[in-house]
Amino acid sequence: MTAPAPTPARRPDASMTLLTEMLERPLDPGYAAASARRAAAGGPRSTPVGSTLVAVTAILLGLLFAVSATTVRRGEASAGTVRKDLISQIESRRAVVDERSAAIRDRQTEITRLESNALGATENGLRQELQALAAATGNVAVEGPGLLVTLNDKPTDDATPTAGDDQGKVLSRDLFIVVNSLWQSGAEAIAINGQRLTVRSPIRFAGEAILVNFRPLSPPYVISAIGDPAALPAAFAETVGGAYLKSLTDNFGIVTSVDGADHISLPGATRVTVDKAVVQGGTK
Repeated sequence: MTAPAPTPARRPDASMTLLTEMLERPLDPGYAAASARRAAAGGPRSTPVGSTLVAVTAILLGLLFAVSATTVRRGEASAGTVRKDLISQIESRRAVVDERSAAIRDRQTEITRLESNALGATENGLRQELQALAAATGNVAVEGPGLLVTLNDKPTDDATPTAGDDQGKVLSRDLFIVVNSLWQSGAEAIAINGQRLTVRSPIRFAGEAILVNFRPLSPPYVISAIGDPAALPAAFAETVGGAYLKSLTDNFGIVTSVDGADHISLPGATRVTVDKAVVQGGTK
């Protein structure tokens, strides 16, 4: 029985036929044959017209690349200018908002003083009730002992993290869960990075920022909660929020901490509206 003929070995560059052709035969076969005939007849391998066309083509290509590069650079410069203008406008608007927020707090302080004077010394019980309601609604600044709960994004050595990679970032729902657990634990007043929370305070995620009271915040996020220092820490540890913080650290590398504080000062909310009012002992 005759053994089968061995299969010829395949060239290592068999999959690069086009590239090999370009490297081994850079000239078109017809052009090469014509050049050889001119050389055999004693003429030049290239004609002046051909050389001129090659030179003109090279110049035109150079101009085209130069124009393209200039256009790209102008586009990048224009984008940078627009970005700087937007940043300037944002900072300007934020300064205006901060100024008006401070003015609102001053008015609230004045209103509280006038209310206290109007009640009179003989209505001390009613004044205390008013103060308690104002603190509960977030209408006035408050201070006292409590808890500081801090959440920060996962540390990274990469200065430019992958877009869309939010596994190690603090999200709005994380703050929402912790805040609800603090209310459940008996917190009397809460703020996030100085933004006082009320029953109408939104906590949202927009793009790369977390918004609280429609103000963008940046990490670390410090949740300040005023409450009974003897009961609040233990009560919070037993809620969903306490276990949730540990899960964020163990599963996503988010840095969290819970610390007691002897003195916490929270500002009054700047977005408090009155839907209805009732005169004590009277009608609406």
